[in-house]
Amino acid sequence: MSLKNCSSNRFGFALIAVLWLLVLLSLIALHISTVTRSEAQLARNMTLGTQARYAAESGVRWAIWSLTLPREELWLADGSVHSMDLDEALVKVSLQDENGKIDLNLITPEHLAKLFEVAEIDEDIATPIVDAILDWRDEDDLKRLNGAEDEDYLDAGYEYGAKDAIFETVEELQKVLGMEEWIYDRISPALTVHSLKNGINPLVAPRLVLLSLEGSDEDMVDQYISDRRLNHEDGLPPPETPPFQGKLISPTLQGVYYTIHTEAVVGQGAKAFKQVIVRRRSAAANARFDLIRSSEKKEPLLEGLEPDY
Repeated sequence: MSLKNCSSNRFGFALIAVLWLLVLLSLIALHISTVTRSEAQLARNMTLGTQARYAAESGVRWAIWSLTLPREELWLADGSVHSMDLDEALVKVSLQDENGKIDLNLITPEHLAKLFEVAEIDEDIATPIVDAILDWRDEDDLKRLNGAEDEDYLDAGYEYGAKDAIFETVEELQKVLGMEEWIYDRISPALTVHSLKNGINPLVAPRLVLLSLEGSDEDMVDQYISDRRLNHEDGLPPPETPPFQGKLISPTLQGVYYTIHTEAVVGQGAKAFKQVIVRRRSAAANARFDLIRSSEKKEPLLEGLEPDY
């Protein structure tokens, strides 16, 4: 082989090696670029998520602040939604006076059955769950006609039986035999364990609660809700309470326990949710509030965001 041919071969091998090296370097650069973009996007998502969580927390503080305002400036704590723009975040806040709900530990069997009815749950499904709820909260181990006591839970594969004591939280309903998630989602917004009253405050009662009262109908309830909000916004006295056939307590803007729901959205999709229950320590304008419960789980309880049924 001539010297000229050897030189050509070495040059060819060198060129191929250089080309492969360039390809390798390009792949490394592409990988680094992709990783860098991914990490940058992850960092941005974490930043937006943190902003959303802080914005949701700000919504809670906004609602509590509203409870310290003069009477004529107080929010109507009926679950209606208030919105504000906070820097890059859209914050929605719902404030609900627990006195507007039905106390789960005091509700009568008839009222409980009516609640299931207006929540559009078939009677065949509702009847055994109503009895199971009553069996859960009473102190005896006597089983109602369609109810459930310890052996029924064991036969169904549960490791627990009927509690035979009062409900400590509304969420505890989910442990009752036959209670499915979709049923719980429909009835739970109307229930509380914090009212401790055998009656509801109609001025702040949710729509489902008002519909569960005997003598009510959709037109009556919707008109009353519209009137009470408009009167409140216009600084007028509350409208006359319709002739509901149920136990009502005196309409008032000041309660003791409140549930606050907040939803914060930052950017194109970073979201955060906050649900808290607070207790007013006294009736004084400068009263402090105790945090009773807090959760960051999404709950479909903001007005206008409830599931359709």
